[in-house]
Amino acid sequence: MNNRLSSLCWSLGLWLFAQGCVTAPYQYGHFAPVTGEDDKPADVIVDVGTPNRTLDRIGWVFGLPSRIFPLHAGVNNHHVSDETRDKVAEYLRENDLTDVRVRINHYDPADEWIRLRANRRIAPGWKYTGGVLCHLHYTLLPGRVIGGDWYNPYTNSLYINSDVEALVLHEAAYAKDIHSRSLPGTYTAVNHVPLLWLWRQSVCVNDILSYARKNHNWDVEKQTYHVVFPLIGAHTGMSVSPLAPFGFEPLLGLGGALVGHATGRTVSAYRSREFGASDEAEAEEEAVVRFPARLRSPGASSQPTSQIEQASMSATPSKFRRTKSR
Repeated sequence: MNNRLSSLCWSLGLWLFAQGCVTAPYQYGHFAPVTGEDDKPADVIVDVGTPNRTLDRIGWVFGLPSRIFPLHAGVNNHHVSDETRDKVAEYLRENDLTDVRVRINHYDPADEWIRLRANRRIAPGWKYTGGVLCHLHYTLLPGRVIGGDWYNPYTNSLYINSDVEALVLHEAAYAKDIHSRSLPGTYTAVNHVPLLWLWRQSVCVNDILSYARKNHNWDVEKQTYHVVFPLIGAHTGMSVSPLAPFGFEPLLGLGGALVGHATGRTVSAYRSREFGASDEAEAEEEAVVRFPARLRSPGASSQPTSQIEQASMSATPSKFRRTKSR
């Protein structure tokens, strides 16, 4: 048993490390409408639940365990900022996913049932089996109270209850992944099998890291390493609990989270150095372009002679510092 768990931890760590080494250029999504489907909305529709002090406090308490593994206060805090909302809407818009319904701290089982029946991307056999089960989960365990951030392929809806940009973008990337599949119902079912779900996690993590790097968004990339990696590790560890003695599930989740933290922070430290070196090279290149070498006599001074040059050069280090702190 110990050997199997040790092998799982090593395998999970290597898998997570490999995700952080993605170098593929980002590809935006472009999806043709499904036959018989209504035209896509011109923009992303976002439903935001009305604040309720009692419900929000209960939801915050229920979210305490989920904040332990990633060590981030924004997970399941039920207070999603406008910035996070705008980021996910921008991602969906840029990837031709305006048909995805976003529900932020919002509960509407009746409308979700309508969306389940109207979704033509998923075959009826999958909609009225796995889709019905997902709808029961949504209805009986409302995210408004229980928490959770996830994309429901059967209703084409994205549920958000956390104020962590990388986490919600990671789930939005699953919507992009589903839209790109020729058999989305089968793909969804396969990714509910323990360990096999790493297939879609790999696709989503790679997508978000590539997206963050394309947009030079170090905050989202760093959050992916520090928050998403530990959560993937925790859920992977708990998913193999049937292989362990009864009651080991929390320990497996903790072990997986620790592997995720160790791997994520290792990749984050490496990328931070790489990011800083890249910014420094960019700043030097910009300085060279701005101040090309002039033909001078051997005795000419190399210092800038004009006040404009002096002011511009003195501004370069501060720009470099701002870029580095993104």
